[in-house]
Amino acid sequence: MSHRVFNLPASLPRRAANPVLASAVVGVILGVAGVLGVAAVSGQSTVPQGGAVTADEAVLGGPEYGSRE
Repeated sequence: MSHRVFNLPASLPRRAANPVLASAVVGVILGVAGVLGVAAVSGQSTVPQGGAVTADEAVLGGPEYGSRE
């Protein structure tokens, strides 16, 4: 039984790279759209105001962590 060896065209690597590149571009576009979509649906596009506490009221100064002295 003899085996045939097929000669592949020289343009095969370029033709094989095109679908890979297209898939990567589509993946990036869908990823960005997904992140922006989740951000829009969550409705939290602003930073909370007035959430800072003083050092005396901080959690590390509470009884469960001991005193700061």
